[in-house]
Amino acid sequence: MLDPRVGMKIYDNVWYTRFRLGPEEAADILAGMGVTYVMAQSRLLPMQDSAIESEITPEEAERFATLDDRAFRDALRSRGISYFATLNIGFDPNFIAGHPDLLPTDQFGRVEGKTDWYIGLPPDRKPNIDHKLGMLEPAVGALEPDGVHLGFIRWPGLWEIWLPDVDRATMSDYCYGRETLTRFSADTGIDLPADDAVAAAKIIAGKHRPAWRDWKCDMTVAAVSRIRDAITAIKPDIKIAINTLPFFLEDFDNAVEEVFAQSVTRLEPVSDVFEVMSYHQILRRDAAWPGAIGSDIKRRANGATTVCTLQGSALYLDGMHAGRGRAEEITTDEFIRSVDGVEASDADGLCVFTFTDFLNMRETEDGRRRIDRLKAFRR
Repeated sequence: MLDPRVGMKIYDNVWYTRFRLGPEEAADILAGMGVTYVMAQSRLLPMQDSAIESEITPEEAERFATLDDRAFRDALRSRGISYFATLNIGFDPNFIAGHPDLLPTDQFGRVEGKTDWYIGLPPDRKPNIDHKLGMLEPAVGALEPDGVHLGFIRWPGLWEIWLPDVDRATMSDYCYGRETLTRFSADTGIDLPADDAVAAAKIIAGKHRPAWRDWKCDMTVAAVSRIRDAITAIKPDIKIAINTLPFFLEDFDNAVEEVFAQSVTRLEPVSDVFEVMSYHQILRRDAAWPGAIGSDIKRRANGATTVCTLQGSALYLDGMHAGRGRAEEITTDEFIRSVDGVEASDADGLCVFTFTDFLNMRETEDGRRRIDRLKAFRR
């Protein structure tokens, strides 16, 4: 039975490779922090670098090769901590490099390129879903996780740069490529110039926005449904968690559904947990905002289990992100206010991003204060 109160994202292997912790030691630390579930990458389901460094360096490779994912999963289970195996679906630069024909096209006729670290595929790309299932099915059999956490299960776009002052009309909206437009026309009966992305986008914007939105959202649901069917055939009681965008429907005129095609209302029948990326410092929001967006998503998801993920440290401050007005730190007082806000909200719990942040500070006064607040959450 999932206890959704306090989660921890483990998106790198620093606990094992640099802190030199074993599975039992790491599980003890997590239990001591009041953690009730984790969302973790593994050797079987590795992550590529994103806003944080998830990949293994050459210096860490020898140590990493000795990591026993099943031992870690079992150590957590023996302490009553649920284990969600994380797999990124639409984000996979290595796979994309070998399949550039799958890249989407935006409303300006541009084929997607990298934005900072990000490049993504829509959920209607069958070869990508095939590839992911080829990884996921043996991992579920080997790890027997309590759940699978699906990252980047949406249509492409680096959502972290959609700050409050962004003009939606200038942001890329995918996909107006020939194959996608052809599928849309076949499914809906709406005739479009499939070889002219710009013209098709204008027709859709002028006459068919609801149909386009609904079809894109249905493609996201179909991908999740296919994954769910495949892994429940291996472990019938497994739960699906969705990496969820933190936008209200009124934000950018419903970009969350129209651009990113992630409708929590439509996804609710195929998802057990909505993990909301309520990263307030990244999106230049205040400490009360995570609880507010979590409550809204839980309502839209018809009461499904909803957890708000909180940042442990500030991100997106350098390179293309510099000068965008983001706070340069998240103080402990601010972190605690965020926890307070989630506790007072309708959300079922919280999740902390990331475990490494807490390992780095757990012997400090700030770290102890943060851990004490997590341990007291709804207890």
